[in-house]
Amino acid sequence: MDKDMLLMMKDKIVMSINFDLGKYEVVNERLLPFTLQGILRPPLEEKDTYSKYELTQIRIRDNKNKDAIIGWLANRVLPLSRDNAKKVYNLLRLEQRQDDYSKAKIAILCRAVSLQDNYWVKIENDKTTWDDVNLRTNKLNDVVAQVSLHGSSLSLTGSLTTPELTGQGAYAKAWKRENGELWLYKKGAKDATESRIEVMVSNILDKCNVPHIHYELGESTGGVEGTVTCCKCKCMTTEKLSILPAMDYNSYCIRHGLDFYEECKRIDADMFYKMCIVDYLIANRDRHGMNWGFYFNCDENEILHMHPLFDHNNAFDKDYMADENARYLVFDDMTLKEAAIEAMKHVDFHFTEEITRDDFITDRQFKFFVKRAKQLGIKLIEPVSTKVVESFK
Repeated sequence: MDKDMLLMMKDKIVMSINFDLGKYEVVNERLLPFTLQGILRPPLEEKDTYSKYELTQIRIRDNKNKDAIIGWLANRVLPLSRDNAKKVYNLLRLEQRQDDYSKAKIAILCRAVSLQDNYWVKIENDKTTWDDVNLRTNKLNDVVAQVSLHGSSLSLTGSLTTPELTGQGAYAKAWKRENGELWLYKKGAKDATESRIEVMVSNILDKCNVPHIHYELGESTGGVEGTVTCCKCKCMTTEKLSILPAMDYNSYCIRHGLDFYEECKRIDADMFYKMCIVDYLIANRDRHGMNWGFYFNCDENEILHMHPLFDHNNAFDKDYMADENARYLVFDDMTLKEAAIEAMKHVDFHFTEEITRDDFITDRQFKFFVKRAKQLGIKLIEPVSTKVVESFK
C-alpha cells in the first residue's frame, strides 16, 4: 500500500493506517471507535538504532494493531450466514472466504460505510467527502437490495452505494427509501409469521412506558417468490446518533477493567431494567449482544443512553413460554424470570393503555402475557365499560 488509508468520522480524520509500513497513527483519539479504544498499542519512541528486544516488541505491536483494525473492518461486513448473503457476494463478485482478512478487503471496497454509525475509510488525498458516501442521503442500489431481500437473480447496474454489505443479523433484509426516509425491510425465515410477531410486539409496546422502534407490516415484490409480507421500520440512527452494540461495549468494559452490568445501569438503569421486564413478558429467547445497546453522540463519541428496543420477531417462543426457568442471554447466571423480578424492584413499569385479545395473534399469547404481567405485579388497565359498571355497584 503506497498511500495511507484514513479512518474517518464523517469528514474528520480519526486514524492514518498503512499495513505494509506498520503505521497506525491515531490522529483524533477522542473519535476512535469504542471497539479500538484500549486495544491499539502506541508506537515506540523513534531513535536511530533499536535492540533485538525492541525490534521484537515493534513487530508484536504492529501485528496486534493490524489484527485489531482488520478485525474492526471485518466485523462491519455482511456475514455469509445471512439469508441470501451468498447471492449478494456472487452479484458483486466478492470472495466468499470468511476469514478476517478477506472480509476486511470487502469492507475497504465499500469504504466500510454503514448505517450503524458514521465511520468510513478512504485513501489519503482522495477528494471523496462524507456527503459523497453517506448512505442516508445518497441513492441506494436497488439491484443489491432486491438480491439481499428476495434472492433475485439479477445483474449489477449502477454504483455500489449500498448498506447491504455492512448489515448484520441472520434474516434476509434490505433498505428502501420511501418518501425521503430509509426503511429496513426484514423477511421471516419461512413465512410471514415472524414479521407479524415483530409488528404485534411493537403494538403491545406502544401500550407500555418503554421506548422502542415502531414496526409495520409491508410488502415487497421480487424474485421467484413474488410478493412477500415483511416487517419494516425506519432507520434508528441519524447524523448525530450512532449505535454501540452491547457486545462491543462489553469488550470495551473488559479492556478497561469496568463491570459491564454496573456500567449499563450507570448509563441508563431505567431502560436496562425495562428491557429485562419486556423480555420476560414476551418470552424473548433472542436478546443477544447485537440487538441491544447504546446511542452515542458521534461528533463527541459520548455514550448517551440505551437505544430503543427492537428485533422481537422471535418473541413468544413456545419453548420459552413453557419454561419458567429459561435462561436469559443478557446474563450468565440469571433466568428471564429472575431478571424481571429483580428489575421490577428498580423501575416503574406500567401499561398506558388497555391490553386486549386483539393485540395478539393467538389466545395462548394473550393469556401468557397477562399471566406473566400479573406474576410481576404489573397492574392491567381495565376497560372503560368495566369501570363504569363497578362505579354503580
